[in-house]
Amino acid sequence: MSEPSPAGVPAAPIPRTFLDYVRSMGPGIVVVLTWLGAGDIVDSSVAGGSYGYALMWVLVLALMVRWMFVSTIAKYQLCNQHGETLMQGMRRVHPLLPLLILIACVLLCHAINIYMYLGLAESLSALFGGPGIAWCVAWAVLCFILLSRPVFKVIEAVFMVFLGILSVALIGAASQVGPDWGRVLQGTIGFEMPAQRGAFDPMLVATSLVGAVAGSLANLMYAYFVREKGWTTPAHRKVQLYDLAFGVLVIIVLDLAVWVVGAEVLHPRGLKVENISDLANMLTIALGPMGRILIYLGVFGAVGSSIVGNAMAFSFMATDAYLTWRPVMGDAAPDYRRHPLYRWLMVWALFSPLPWVLAGQVKFVPLTIAVNAVQVVLLPVLAIAMWILTSSTRCIGREHRNRPWENAGMALFLVVALLGTYGTLKSLLAAVGVK
Repeated sequence: MSEPSPAGVPAAPIPRTFLDYVRSMGPGIVVVLTWLGAGDIVDSSVAGGSYGYALMWVLVLALMVRWMFVSTIAKYQLCNQHGETLMQGMRRVHPLLPLLILIACVLLCHAINIYMYLGLAESLSALFGGPGIAWCVAWAVLCFILLSRPVFKVIEAVFMVFLGILSVALIGAASQVGPDWGRVLQGTIGFEMPAQRGAFDPMLVATSLVGAVAGSLANLMYAYFVREKGWTTPAHRKVQLYDLAFGVLVIIVLDLAVWVVGAEVLHPRGLKVENISDLANMLTIALGPMGRILIYLGVFGAVGSSIVGNAMAFSFMATDAYLTWRPVMGDAAPDYRRHPLYRWLMVWALFSPLPWVLAGQVKFVPLTIAVNAVQVVLLPVLAIAMWILTSSTRCIGREHRNRPWENAGMALFLVVALLGTYGTLKSLLAAVGVK
């Protein structure tokens, strides 16, 4: 017997016209701007600066498999025959899987937001002056007010503003330096693994890119944003697919813009990126004062939106995971959005990283690469769980179970996850002197 679903939001109307579909777009933008944080800014600029366009195929592969994987997650949320949430489905795979996700959410929201706040402090101090910790505290308070009783229409509007900021900043910077389209094509289809240059091993950079772009636990966020939108039935599957495709297109453009800046400004000069100010200084040399403004504005847009999205989504997931792991008997499970644990987790996500910012002892670039690389280890577990849920008639039903090409896609994602895990562990062990 299936568990009852938690109290839900009213189902959104099904779009009928092209304009209806355009107006419906939202969860895809919210999730990709949550994904597009310090990891993308740092990893893409480091990869472009150290290796030119050679590793761009990693970005393309990661984005392709991410679209497929996240679309599969959304399919289970919308189409499973039990009418249950994604987390309840995870419990079908193994009763302890929600507990694992709960622990991972608590740890990752803290660790990820440490370097998000570091980027926020540096960018806002550079743009407007004042101590970085003051900007971080102010942003944490604003986010708390926004998310205490989250209204998804308001969240969508805030993220559309962030999209405008990022488009002006990152695309503007890339257009000023000018991409080499021939080298972009070569790097995309060349599958080259260049020799090491500088402090970062190319395999570690590549696997960190998988962590930042292909994602791990952050892929589950989209299911929660879809539900907040009111997309709750199989009839919403079509608009969800368009929404996610548009969101992935946005992140492709923004990621490539950052990569172009690294490849065209840093790589030809043999320059190293140790922190965001290094990148800003190089852009100032290349483009004048406007280059500095653009990169700091882009960093603010990326990390500011990510702090909001991470606090909301990780708190949703962790609360839902707890309620699924320790289900309440009765006709309906509690609504994770209104459970007291949601607010406590949101406070943890927003305020627990601030002492690290105040201490000022964390290196921005190494922390970003290390956290994103470690996240890759979670990918195989999530890939196997989602493959089971979406290929099993018992879980998702006969009508919506994976077709052969979808199973092939899940197999590809699992291969990427396993390779990423292997590369991460190998590179990290080598970094500490273990052969």
